[in-house]
Amino acid sequence: MQIRSYSENDRGACLDILSENTPEYFVAGDRDSLDDFLGRPLGPYFVGEENGRVIACGGWAMTSQDTAVLTWGMVRRALHRHGIGRTMLRFRLESIKRDGRAKIVEVHTAQVVQGFFAREGFRVVDVVPDGYGQGLDRVNMELNLARAVEHGVAAVGRPQTAARR
Repeated sequence: MQIRSYSENDRGACLDILSENTPEYFVAGDRDSLDDFLGRPLGPYFVGEENGRVIACGGWAMTSQDTAVLTWGMVRRALHRHGIGRTMLRFRLESIKRDGRAKIVEVHTAQVVQGFFAREGFRVVDVVPDGYGQGLDRVNMELNLARAVEHGVAAVGRPQTAARR
């Protein structure tokens, strides 16, 4: 997989990825929110491409002087559990690290994805039941970037190519 910066030509593919992951990971109203976001990403946004096809996307933005938040990370539904999400996450964490401003990285995710982020060193700081919609809790998690780098959590600084199982 090759990871590159998002371009307007990728909008349809990113919206398709969101649709493939709705309603298990996103709610119907998220399509309009993502479409608006893609018109003006709040920070760096990337796509993962394989054989000329966008298979993943995600980015990040600064929310305060020392905190970054991960934005709209997702992988084509048929390619879940192939390491693509992990590769994209690690790429984004490395991008945040290179930027040098953030000490904390936040992610706002659903309970069905919480374990993925926990395995990468994020910890739960708050849960809002049904925060995204009926049955889809909002789980706020964070990663201390300095501690993660120091302890090698999430292999920050060593993004790898996604391996197929």
